[in-house]
This record gives sequence, structure tokens and C-alpha cells, in this order.
Amino acid sequence: MSIPRHLSLVTQLPEREAALRAIMHVEETTQKDRRFGNPPHPYARAFFRFLCGSSKISGRAINQVRGVYWYKDDKVPLAQYEEAFDTLIRSRGRHCYSPLDTSMVTSLFPEQAFSVGERQASRYQREDDLYSRQEARREREREEKYDNLTGQAEIDLAFHTPETIRTWYAHWSQQDIRDYDLEKMLWAWTERCPSLASLVRGYNLSALEVVLDVHDVAGASSPEERELERWMVPNKITLREVWP
Repeated sequence: MSIPRHLSLVTQLPEREAALRAIMHVEETTQKDRRFGNPPHPYARAFFRFLCGSSKISGRAINQVRGVYWYKDDKVPLAQYEEAFDTLIRSRGRHCYSPLDTSMVTSLFPEQAFSVGERQASRYQREDDLYSRQEARREREREEKYDNLTGQAEIDLAFHTPETIRTWYAHWSQQDIRDYDLEKMLWAWTERCPSLASLVRGYNLSALEVVLDVHDVAGASSPEERELERWMVPNKITLREVWP
């Protein structure tokens, strides 16, 4: 009978060697003695026989296993330990139940622990990728929503004159639009107003400061300039017919 590579007896820990020998022993014995049935917890009993010299489980035998400590005061039945060891060895480390610690998987079946670690790492990577895609989608949605909002503000600004600009600012400054973007809209808008030709563009001005400067200039403009700028405002009714 050939020994699979993952069951090789070249090992550093006696517990691992005992576990691998127990697996081979139980499998060989089961094939030979099928007609007699299987004794209870054969993997655990074979494990302790190879490790401690006796298949009978005891507190002393349990404490010989690296990483396992049995205390009489804990009131954990020895049978529970026996069942847990049997399940751990029979499943080749895929199942590790209390009272055993999951570190036993690494000690007895490091290849299984590595496989579990790889699966966990893969799962975490998938979760990270999913989260990144979701965040990217949410960011795109936020940007699109913001672009739509600033677009509406810019369209509305086209229907205002220097006389009514404070009304525009009073509304759109409360709509979560960045002050920098409001300022850019205002400076672009001033270029369409003849009465604001003398307005000097300053740096680091807030949108409110621009609005106040525009209002001051508008107050000093002539009636002809104000009438011209009213005439230059697009006709909303005509625009609705073209762009419903």
C-alpha cells in the first residue's frame, strides 16, 4: 500500500506522526476486519496508542498532547476529549470541536490549516474586491448626483441678472454645492453682463463676496444697462419648448 505524500511520516511533531499513523492503521484495519464492525472512536484510540503507548484515554495521556491541557476541576468528561480527537483525526483536520483548540489543526494537519488559511485569504480578497466595487459605484453615483445639481444651478443662473443674483445665491448656497464651484459659475456668468465689465476678479474670494460685489455694481449701473441685461436673459418659455 503506497503512502500518500500528505500522509508521509517525515514530521517534526510526534503528535502529527501519531495522527498519521492512526489514520493508516484504522484504514488498514477496517479493510481487513470489516465483518467485525468498528470499535468506538478508533482514530482517537489509535492516536493515543501511538503517542502514549496505550489506547486508553486518561488525563495524563491528554496532557501529553502538545497544546492540550486537561484539568480535573474543569469537569470536562474524558469521553468528550476522545470524541473530539476522533473527529479531528478522522476528518484530517477539517473539523475541530471543543474542548480542543483550533490550533490542533495546525499541529496535526498543517496542510489543512494552510488550505483553510488560503480559503480565508481568498474570501477576504473577494470581500475586499466587492466592497471596492460597491464604493466605486457609490462614488460614481455621488459624482453624478453632484454634477446634476451643479448643472441645475448653472442653468438657473442663466436666468438671473445682477439685480436678482442674491436670490439665486440664497437658494443654491443651501444645496450642498461647494463654494468653489459656485464661485466659478458666478465668474463665468459675470462675463455675459455688460454692467460687470469693470468688475475685477480677485483670488481667494468666496462666492458670497462675489455676489456682494456684483450687487454693489448693479446698484450703480444705469437704467439702460439694467434694461439691456433684463433683455439678455433667456426666455424660459421658449427654452421649455426647445428643451422640455
